[in-house]
Amino acid sequence: MSKNPISFRKSLLILFVLLARHFTIYSQDKFSFGFSGAYNFPLNSVGFGVRAQVPIIPKVFVVPQLKYYPSFNTIHELYGGINVHYVLVEGSIRPSGFKRSIDPEIPMVYLAVGAQYNRWINYVETQQSNSKPNNFLPEVGLGTSIGNYPVRLFAEVKYNILWKESYAEVGLMFCPAYFRTKRRTYCPTF
Repeated sequence: MSKNPISFRKSLLILFVLLARHFTIYSQDKFSFGFSGAYNFPLNSVGFGVRAQVPIIPKVFVVPQLKYYPSFNTIHELYGGINVHYVLVEGSIRPSGFKRSIDPEIPMVYLAVGAQYNRWINYVETQQSNSKPNNFLPEVGLGTSIGNYPVRLFAEVKYNILWKESYAEVGLMFCPAYFRTKRRTYCPTF
């Protein structure tokens, strides 16, 4: 039996570097994070959430998120999950991240698909037999965002397939990579 000159670990490291290079080269957007307000239409519940948006390949983002509906609502619950956003309409492209105020703004439109873990904190039995204190819920939706790359306003409408509930979220996304600093760099004098 001949020895393989490249070990399994080295092969894995090379694959990781190639994938990281691929994602870095082809992903135009940067990591961003945001906050939102949420409203569940059938339950008339109000909540808030946090999320991150991680670009994977062009037009595809992975969006981990948490949502909390406080105890003043009829249903006190916590959601944690992940969505994949696929961009349908690119919107305004600005290589520097900023646009002049006279430039027209075209919103980005995306499709959202994902799954959420739901912790129903004040659980009570209901007519819906598929609801438990701990649930995994698939969801689909449509979203839009508008603004400059450093700060973008987003709005989404999603539908929980299992419980047949719809909800909306509106919030802000912040991308630290595009924030301008006011510091000046001075060249040294000799």
